[in-house]
Amino acid sequence: MDCLVKKENDMPLKEQIIAFLHTKAFQLLVVSFIILALIPIFVTDKFSIFLFTLILIFSIYASSWNFLANSGQGSLGHAAFLGIGGFTSAIIGNKIAQAVAATTGGYTIPISALSLAVQLCVIFIGGLISAGIGLLIGLACVRLKAWYLAMVTFGFSVIAFALSSQFDFITHGNQGFAPQTLVQNGFPFYFLVITFAVVSITAMYLIMKSRMGLAFRAIKENESEARMIGINTSKYKLTAFVISTFFAGIAGSLYVYFISFVDNSIFSPTNSFLPLIMTVIGGLGTVSGPIIGAIFLTSVGQILNLQGVNQTLSATLGPLFPKVGYAGPPLTYLIIGVILLVIVIFSPQGLTHQFRKLYTYIMTEEKKEPKKNEGN
Repeated sequence: MDCLVKKENDMPLKEQIIAFLHTKAFQLLVVSFIILALIPIFVTDKFSIFLFTLILIFSIYASSWNFLANSGQGSLGHAAFLGIGGFTSAIIGNKIAQAVAATTGGYTIPISALSLAVQLCVIFIGGLISAGIGLLIGLACVRLKAWYLAMVTFGFSVIAFALSSQFDFITHGNQGFAPQTLVQNGFPFYFLVITFAVVSITAMYLIMKSRMGLAFRAIKENESEARMIGINTSKYKLTAFVISTFFAGIAGSLYVYFISFVDNSIFSPTNSFLPLIMTVIGGLGTVSGPIIGAIFLTSVGQILNLQGVNQTLSATLGPLFPKVGYAGPPLTYLIIGVILLVIVIFSPQGLTHQFRKLYTYIMTEEKKEPKKNEGN
């Protein structure tokens, strides 16, 4: 491990970035970005754009949780940082929009380059405030073991909900409110989310490939041994926690502006368990795992909530589970729960592992075909 740390030290950041630009991961990233950017040309219905945008936002959120897990830590209260980012950006965005509108003599800020600049600004502020709160939590709890920290974060999400309710005159979280539209929903906001998703996930990937990421992995494997070889485990664990909460805040900011509403329900336990479930479904500890998990879980959830599918579920499964619920979320959660159980039992390494096995099998079969033809 000592040798590995020194090897990473010898490679400057510039060389690491250049090396990354020549990897298959970067090529895959570029191809993915192009495909995502071209989707609106071929898919124009509102539901598809809504679904793709939501998947990208949750990909950032799940990746932020996975980043923390890669440092040997856990969180059961990530919704607190999702909500802090969302509330902060919405409140500050509305204040700035009102000030600009008052200056220009209008009722709202016009959709323009100025509104885009304000949107970018408030998203970053949401992430920074979330990271700042994460720093305070981390300083108090950085020495706790993984699941003790997870319980602390869960408790903090409950406290965040209570504080938002108590100081409703500031947050307006009890009734909720709509943030001022700064970037038009639909294609413009979709492209904004693509940019944030690609930059955020790439940044987390590069960090995990850097010397810092090596320290994170060493702590995850064995914190005592990492400490023995000179790694400041407290510093690196705190750094991982702050970075994770920053990107969770970014996701929260994007989510609130996307759905055009925010209230205290954003702090709910459902939103805390969401990134964990997505990461486990996709593949814990992998870059693609949270993304695949977000695609799978978000798609299943949204499709099951479509009116036609909802009515079919009510007609077929409702009589079988009369006390679960007549339709909608209860039956949706039941189906998602069954899917999660099946994946965890039969594919504990996630869907990413299965896709890799399938890819390896296909490539092996393709190599066998020419040999068979030669033999004939």
